[in-house]
Amino acid sequence: MSHQAVIRVVIFVLIWLAAFSCRTTIVAIGPLLPVLIKTLHLSSFWAGSLTAVPLFIIALASIPSGQIADRLGHRLTLVLALSIMGVGSLVPLPLTKTIGLFLDVIAVGIGIGLAQPTLAKLARAIDSENPARPTTLYANGLVMGGFIASLTTAPVILPLVGGGWSHVLAFWGALALLTVFGWLAVFTHLPAEITSNTRTTQPFPPSPGFYAIAASFAAQGAIFYALATWLPEYFVRHGWTLAHASLPLAIVSLGSIAGGLSSPWFLRRGQGFKRPFIIVSLALALATAGLAIAPSIAYLWAILIGATTAIIFTLGMAAPAVLFPPAWVGRASGLLLAIGYAGAVAGPLGFGALTVFGFTIPMIFLLGLSLAITAFALRMPRDIQRASSVQRALQP
Repeated sequence: MSHQAVIRVVIFVLIWLAAFSCRTTIVAIGPLLPVLIKTLHLSSFWAGSLTAVPLFIIALASIPSGQIADRLGHRLTLVLALSIMGVGSLVPLPLTKTIGLFLDVIAVGIGIGLAQPTLAKLARAIDSENPARPTTLYANGLVMGGFIASLTTAPVILPLVGGGWSHVLAFWGALALLTVFGWLAVFTHLPAEITSNTRTTQPFPPSPGFYAIAASFAAQGAIFYALATWLPEYFVRHGWTLAHASLPLAIVSLGSIAGGLSSPWFLRRGQGFKRPFIIVSLALALATAGLAIAPSIAYLWAILIGATTAIIFTLGMAAPAVLFPPAWVGRASGLLLAIGYAGAVAGPLGFGALTVFGFTIPMIFLLGLSLAITAFALRMPRDIQRASSVQRALQP
């Protein structure tokens, strides 16, 4: 294998690791929520805010992130973003109070908001002939970050670090800092397509269906983060142990892995976004309804929810690279993330507010979000990519 090929593989791995760290802390909040509620005496509103606040910060930070990356360079911006996430996760250690916890999630939100559009740009640059493939890899890093965090936070990491929630957050932050050192090590070896910046001052180009995709992205985010925040607490209230109560969330993330990996197939078979979004959103509606009606088979619904939200998520993340020329990928990704994460805030906050009536009404709320995705998909053109762009994006 040539030196250039080795560097390209290393870049793929580092993109995956950076994406991994963009999901771990936020998802870890869910398994930790019963501990946080008990230790910090949090109300339902403040408990839901632990996920809603970083989502809102991500939305705000995603708007200027493209311009920041153009000024600082995408490599430096990514290193800065990961550093903010890592250092921010160390803040609660000496405080172990609510203020330290919220400072951490705010820092994580800023870091993710800066990192994700840059990651999309780097993924697009390293394989410009097949933009869907590296973007799928990057999305898989996000999905795996959620899966590992949900699976290990309560049963493994919490006992390993002595039972302190602040030490768990510091653990995930340390992994982000390790990724920083990896990026610094390859700085001088990056290929030209990674180091160059493509800027444009032209008005944002129209793309039929892009805003419908962004709205769908927001709705699936609201569903995912509502469950990522509240699903363990739901089962704890039903008498499950904390470790056992984290399993349904881990299964959601397990389903996300399968869904994310199958996303290119859905895009290829659908020859666009409309057909996959309609089919997958209806399956998601079935799963959310099933979780409320037949909770005895919750694991089945959990894996279906994970797969369907991941397909919508991954296709949404791939949309800027598929629909826009290279000069616009960063800014289009930032806009997609800003809309998506701003809408996702409604998930944990709305679900938490509705828990005062029990958990049936919050589940109906998730069903409504699932059907909203179907409505958005109906507004997408049947084939929204240019034929040549479709062929380049879908090559195996």
